[in-house]
Amino acid sequence: MISPIVTGALAIAVPALLVAYVAFFWRRRPIFWFVVALVLVALGYLGSTGALEDIGTAIIGEGPVTVPEPSPVSP
Repeated sequence: MISPIVTGALAIAVPALLVAYVAFFWRRRPIFWFVVALVLVALGYLGSTGALEDIGTAIIGEGPVTVPEPSPVSP
């Protein structure tokens, strides 16, 4: 099974790069490469904040991992 992080990265990067390729690759190639760099920076940011996993989890349909709340310690 593909991990939620990879799924989230593909869901963000593939459509953005496809639109950039259609719009800029043949006419304004430097702008296309700039868009590629921006997508990579955005994926790095989303990966560092954990948003790629959230996006991937939403796409795959798995439930979020829940952490049980610790019970208070009584003296």
